[in-house]
Amino acid sequence: MIDQAIAGIGVAILSDAGRMSNYVKDIGIFNMAYFVDNYDAGLKVINTATFKKWTDELVDQGLRILCFNYYDGARSFMQNKEIKTPADLKGVVTRTPGAAPYNASIKAMGATPYNIAWSEVYNAIQTKMIDACEVQYTSAVSTHIYEVCKYVTKTEHINLFNCLVCGEAWFSKLPDEYKKIILEACYNNGVANARQIEAAQADLEKVLIDNGMTITQVDKNEFKKAAEAAYAELGWTDLRKAIYGEAGL
Repeated sequence: MIDQAIAGIGVAILSDAGRMSNYVKDIGIFNMAYFVDNYDAGLKVINTATFKKWTDELVDQGLRILCFNYYDGARSFMQNKEIKTPADLKGVVTRTPGAAPYNASIKAMGATPYNIAWSEVYNAIQTKMIDACEVQYTSAVSTHIYEVCKYVTKTEHINLFNCLVCGEAWFSKLPDEYKKIILEACYNNGVANARQIEAAQADLEKVLIDNGMTITQVDKNEFKKAAEAAYAELGWTDLRKAIYGEAGL
């Protein structure tokens, strides 16, 4: 587990809310389909008292969140047949990272979730072990997913926020001035990184198109409606409503 790997050493790793939900269940809502529509909405959630409570609970379990504002763009489905509606996803075996928020969201939108490492996805699609993946443009381009997928179904269903997490046993021993420097630097770098990712989306999409992929625009409201079942399954319908009220969304 993450806490055992980094508990007492000065190393921070990149993770996300889905994986953090193994320790504090409710923080996983951040990786649910259509929880936030863009980066700025996510920042509003991060600044709520509820989110602060979750990060405090992670500290109690030995994990220190240095920042939760790294951003890698929105995830969409990529596969070899055109998909326009949730009904078109029926029977489409789709790779997910394996955490409950991803699995529930993908299933609710109509696909069949299948958990394998991202490093295995290219070969799995190529050999037809799976039919599709759901992924952000940065990873799609860097792994040449366009070589094995023909279509991008532009659902943009999960805006992928990442966190830097280290062991509290190490962090707690630092002088207060060092703690402040680290936290401020991580947050500021997270914002700078996010703005670069936002600015790069059109260019990344062009790379996919130039390499033969077709971008399918969809009615996101249909997918949002389908995704509601995932919130009900995980018991987060009321929690989402409360957070939206707190964050002013």
